[in-house]
Amino acid sequence: MIEFLLDNILLVVIVLASGAMLLWPMVSSKTMGPVLDNDQAIEYINRKNAFILDVRSPKEFKRGAIAGAKNIPFENFEARMEECPKDRPIVVVDTVHTFSVKAATQLRKKGYKDVYVLKDGIKGWVDAQLPFSR
Repeated sequence: MIEFLLDNILLVVIVLASGAMLLWPMVSSKTMGPVLDNDQAIEYINRKNAFILDVRSPKEFKRGAIAGAKNIPFENFEARMEECPKDRPIVVVDTVHTFSVKAATQLRKKGYKDVYVLKDGIKGWVDAQLPFSR
């Protein structure tokens, strides 16, 4: 068995890498918490009056944002977290989702129930040509 593995090390590496790529979506969804794709986010905005929380810097936010989004930069998010409503679903957005995952985690720890991360962030929203104010 060991001899086979050593003789076919490239094959073993390919099999292990393929397995890791297949498991990645499952692992990342557990660490991110609940995630919404663009269509689901639109549904939450239109039907459930979701609060759009943009945690990018003010400079990035001024360049453009999802219509109606509230900007609370991640740098001072903890101090301003109470500006988020507890009675509405919250969709947290970032350029991709680096800080949005952290902000969503903090909100959940403080007792917020309906907190979601926008799957592909602002970049995915813009790429899909969805409403974006500049």
